Amino acid sequence: MQQLKILLVQLYSNGDCLYASAVARQIKQDYPNAHLTWAIADFCKKIIAANPYVDDILVVDSVAKNDVVAYRRFRRKIYSEKKNGRWDEIFITNIIDDRQANYDGCIRSAIFRGYPNKISVAVQPVLILLPEENNKAAAFAYTHNLHSYKEIILFEFAPQSGQLAIDFNFAIWIAQELTRRPDVAVILSSATKINAASDQIIDGSVLTLRETAALTHYCTFLIGCSSGITWISTSSAAKRLPMIQLLNPHTKWANPISRDFERFDISSQALIELIDFDKEKLLLVLQQAFNHFDKAKEMYHQEIPLHFKTTRNIVYNLLCYLQFSAIRRHIRVNNEVYGRNLAFYKELCIGFLIFPFRLVGNFVSKKIIRD
Repeated sequence: MQQLKILLVQLYSNGDCLYASAVARQIKQDYPNAHLTWAIADFCKKIIAANPYVDDILVVDSVAKNDVVAYRRFRRKIYSEKKNGRWDEIFITNIIDDRQANYDGCIRSAIFRGYPNKISVAVQPVLILLPEENNKAAAFAYTHNLHSYKEIILFEFAPQSGQLAIDFNFAIWIAQELTRRPDVAVILSSATKINAASDQIIDGSVLTLRETAALTHYCTFLIGCSSGITWISTSSAAKRLPMIQLLNPHTKWANPISRDFERFDISSQALIELIDFDKEKLLLVLQQAFNHFDKAKEMYHQEIPLHFKTTRNIVYNLLCYLQFSAIRRHIRVNNEVYGRNLAFYKELCIGFLIFPFRLVGNFVSKKIIRD
């Protein structure tokens, strides 16, 4: 029997590729003898290194994030290759172009909708660490004497997801206040190097995202923003930490942890989400959570309001390419999840109403820049 050649397209980002690792696992279950190639951007390819469900990696450098024209060119290319026999099946899970219609307030479910079959395997992101990555995390823990602290807090303070903007001054103030206790260490994790006067405030930028997954096994707590570090801490390679998530409920592409966990029947017992806070309130919540997490959750956890403002942007993007069938799919997807929600239809109508004005505005602004 000839081996099926399957291409999975999830180009970016790290968090989205972690979600899509469950799709790769599902493909291998649905097509046991298939050869699975994953098309992915160069800056994300390490996230799927050593993944047992991926046979080959196709690095794609020609499609910048959100570049619909380049993506369409790439899509035509791979479907031409399918016609010529290079691929037997192509599955695209990227939330771009018409695939934006799959969004329903939860990024993981939108990615899963890019695969036509049911996801019946475990949805936990698959991450397989290399020995040297585990060793790097162990050496980091030894160098900074993490074993000597009662609380070791991993702080995702510079998220790339757009879920919240936390500046360095905010993060360093929290770290300084927490480390007034000699048994607390704070690891400030981002792509930006930090210099702190205290040995208890530690620069986590020296570790890769994958090495940070290994580092979770030496930590006791996570302060996150629904970005890469948060989601890698839920992967198969990481230790699930009690967490406080700092979120902006009105971000363009909302992806609150609580909504994702509820959607996929994952326990949120060790999760507190905050949307209305300042430095002093966050410090108070943290101090309470260290002593009695359940009590802190009862007192301070804030429900993330459901909004459909993303829909007006999706409608605009789809109308730009006259993708009316995708708009119908977006309506169907959200009806399946929320029923005939009036707030959704309000945003849908706003999307249609503002389209011509926004289109003209974008045209004018681009012309001014070009000239």
